[in-house]
Order: sequence, then structure tokens, then C-alpha cells
Amino acid sequence: MRFKAKKKYGEYQTRRCPFCERLATHENSQGVGVCHQHSEQKLDEIKCTCGSWLETKSGKFGPYFNCLRCGNISYQKGMEMKSITMKDVPKKVVIEVKKPSLTTRTFTTKSEPKEITISTNDVEYF
Repeated sequence: MRFKAKKKYGEYQTRRCPFCERLATHENSQGVGVCHQHSEQKLDEIKCTCGSWLETKSGKFGPYFNCLRCGNISYQKGMEMKSITMKDVPKKVVIEVKKPSLTTRTFTTKSEPKEITISTNDVEYF
């Protein structure tokens, strides 16, 4: 006989950002959980499999979608419909420019090492 594993607080539900799949820490104006970088963006319009548009709503149990013909649809199923119905839409490509690192030093002059003598009278070091 096997026992179920004990539930831990906060472990059973993790919200992901629909734009970049990071952990969602903020909510945008539509009530959808997003990461800090996408807190100002809104979800694009999503088409249902029946052909009508899905309306984004937020409720007691989190975000969900509403279709006029099909009724309420869970958030997860709506995001799956987005991947099915929006295949032909071109995606925006973000190109990151590599910044020069600050750890690279190009100094050619060498400085002489300094000798520091610490006595027992120096309070700062003891």
C-alpha cells in the first residue's frame, strides 16, 4: 500500500509568464501572471477552435478565457489553443547585443607594491 506524498505550502501551483516561461511574480492589467519584464504587456488575441475570439478574464481561481460559443475555458487549454491556432503568425525576434565586459583590463603599467606596517596602537585593524 502506497501513501501519497505530503503536500507542501506553495509547491503545488507555480505560475509561469506566458511570454518567456519565467516564474510569474506580477500581474498585468488583464489579471494574468507575468514576470517583471512583461508587466506592461498584454496577451494577444487568441482564437478558439470554434473560430470565435477568446476573452481574457481573471477570477477567484486565477486567469481563464471566455468564448461566446463554448463558454469558460481554463487558462492552460486556452494557451494550448494559442499554440494550435496561431502557427502562421510571425514571432518577434529579439537580438541581444553583447556588451563589453568590465573584468577585462588593458592596463600596461604596473604599480609598485606598498608596504603597510600595522602596530597595536591602530584601533581600526583590531
